[in-house]
Amino acid sequence: MKSHPRNARIKGDPFIPSRFIFGDAVEEKGLEPYEYVIHTVAPAFVCRLVGMDQTPFDSREQEGFQSDVLFDAANNLTHYVTNSGFRLFDFNFWGELPTATQLKKVCDEAMQEYQRLQKAYIEREVAPKERDFRLVPTEPLPPAERQQRIKELVSTAMEADSNPMKRMQLPMLVQQALSGGDQAVFTEAQLALQEHTAAREQLLALARDSIAFPEVMRPDGSVVSYELWALPMIFSRAQGGFWWHFPLLERVEPALVDALGLPEDTVLWLSPTIFNTDMLIERSCQSLVHLAAIMDAGCDMAQQDVDAARATFDAASQTVNPQLSLCWLPFIVESGKLDIDRVRQHARKALDAAMPLVQQAIAAEMKYGEAELFAPLPWWDALGAGVYAFNRKRLGLHMALVQGKTDKLENVEAVAEFLPEQQAYDVQLLARDSGTLLNRVQWLLVPDLGPSRVQAWVDLSECLRQAGIGLREQQARYH
Repeated sequence: MKSHPRNARIKGDPFIPSRFIFGDAVEEKGLEPYEYVIHTVAPAFVCRLVGMDQTPFDSREQEGFQSDVLFDAANNLTHYVTNSGFRLFDFNFWGELPTATQLKKVCDEAMQEYQRLQKAYIEREVAPKERDFRLVPTEPLPPAERQQRIKELVSTAMEADSNPMKRMQLPMLVQQALSGGDQAVFTEAQLALQEHTAAREQLLALARDSIAFPEVMRPDGSVVSYELWALPMIFSRAQGGFWWHFPLLERVEPALVDALGLPEDTVLWLSPTIFNTDMLIERSCQSLVHLAAIMDAGCDMAQQDVDAARATFDAASQTVNPQLSLCWLPFIVESGKLDIDRVRQHARKALDAAMPLVQQAIAAEMKYGEAELFAPLPWWDALGAGVYAFNRKRLGLHMALVQGKTDKLENVEAVAEFLPEQQAYDVQLLARDSGTLLNRVQWLLVPDLGPSRVQAWVDLSECLRQAGIGLREQQARYH
């Protein structure tokens, strides 16, 4: 395009607008107390529209839609009224004036269009427009290429402290390993460094930062920095299955911004895709590296085919399977806009604002019982806090059942066996004297790129010690 010559004649656009245009107008004190209707073809006019009108006319009490064109002789004004409570007045015409019959016909059509518009507004408020899904890449590499990538990542991590060039290469290789379709590359690399603690911790720290502090490169070449936070949530469910996509969660975003005292223009996007422990364990949290880029593009994340997942959930929902579920509601926020001190200061207000909206969003897609929402925390802290609360809540429920079967908890012994596939300890609560199984419960590891069995074991031991229950580990036997 170029600047328009000052004295040039303006050419009209051939695009013809809609016959009816509805809108508001602004006066000195704000919005005017009525809307405007514009009819763009003959008879062309603009008029005012009000609702909740009770102007009497002959057909007002009849069933169905009724309307009439009335003339106010005292003020020399024409009014169009309906029995649904609408009134059009202050008509200003261009061109030939219509007859009363012609005007009534046009206004009837205008009211039909107005009702359609209001219905569209309501549908937009109730059900936000569904966004596109983006699947996480899950394509394994050929064995030879996979081993080469693992070896390169391990050797670079080993030499990073002593070689500045390797130190510069390591973040790029970590990002490549996480965002690739083969999760075994990073997992095998960090396991290969078990004997080299410093190198392994450096590798894990870089990977965690890639997820917690994502930088998104947009198509125009600009780079945007975010921070990943989450709201842990525990809820009960009588049916089997777990659903993970809730479009109405986008309503939480403005409420959270306001409750946390952030500026109105702050970018805070809550993911409609929530994550439970199984989803995080499946790819060792690696898929989260894609979350910020997908949300920045206006899409929703899917770890598997949506139609197949929905069919599986619908089938599982037909079964009775009482369960307590732990999940996280992740959101990204502009770097530097949110900190722990601000969250602590506004935590109660944020939870009060978010909880009813979260419940409404979850209930729209999945039946659940009771729900408990926790204050927002940075991503890795949110994972630890959620698992900490969930483990103790579930252990407390099972201990209450055990107390009904024994006189004293000192007579109870706990035997724990690690379950690698479930990333949890299976804890059996036994009668110390007879060895009778009183109850059993799972104690989850905190989902991570490199989950720590030691941390989970220490936490479990301390929790049982406070209850006066001894703990020993039973090694898994494979045969």
